[in-house]
Amino acid sequence: MGSKGSAAVDKVYDYLYKGILSGDIPLGSPIAELELGKALGLSRSPVREALKRMEGEGLVSHYLGRGTFVTDITVRDLEEIFELRIMFELHSLPLACMYMDDEILQELQNAFESLDENSDEQQYYDANRLLHSSIISYGGNLRLEKFYKMLDAQFAIVNRISARDPEHFDMSKEIHLNIVKAMRERNVERAQELLKEHLNQVKERTIHEYSKPLPAKMRAKQMRRAF
Repeated sequence: MGSKGSAAVDKVYDYLYKGILSGDIPLGSPIAELELGKALGLSRSPVREALKRMEGEGLVSHYLGRGTFVTDITVRDLEEIFELRIMFELHSLPLACMYMDDEILQELQNAFESLDENSDEQQYYDANRLLHSSIISYGGNLRLEKFYKMLDAQFAIVNRISARDPEHFDMSKEIHLNIVKAMRERNVERAQELLKEHLNQVKERTIHEYSKPLPAKMRAKQMRRAF
């Protein structure tokens, strides 16, 4: 596929990805290829390519004779996602503590210290992703990093669910700064303790928020959007 074709596929992917993460395209909703192509001014070919890519990442599911749907998430799915995430990050953390230099750790610390009441949600998500992806990349296991990246989109959706809790961002800033502090001190045991506590808290908060009915404003927004 040429550069134009790749750009068209990326356009579809980015559009759907942002819609799913924002909640504009609800989990479990159908995706009509023809309508989506028309909305973006594209043929069905790049739409299908983008959907295949998203299916490989677990973001959409295709059912023969029924069509393609945004993959819904169950409580069991959330438990499995966190089980893998905790396993991967705790395994990677000791080497990350050893090999992550002071410059990188300072960058991580700055990313969280710069967050305040004027920061938007995306700034929190970016700081969060920077820390957790850095732990994995400095863990030294390329295969583990590859599997982690395969789940990256699902992690992003999970982060949006946990963020429904109004206290999420304040708690997130504090615990992440404590993790970075322990890493700067090269205190592996303390860093692992904090990271495990953090991920388990996020798991419990995510499942709790996911089990609650959506706020009326969010439900109304979702009802207006379908492909």
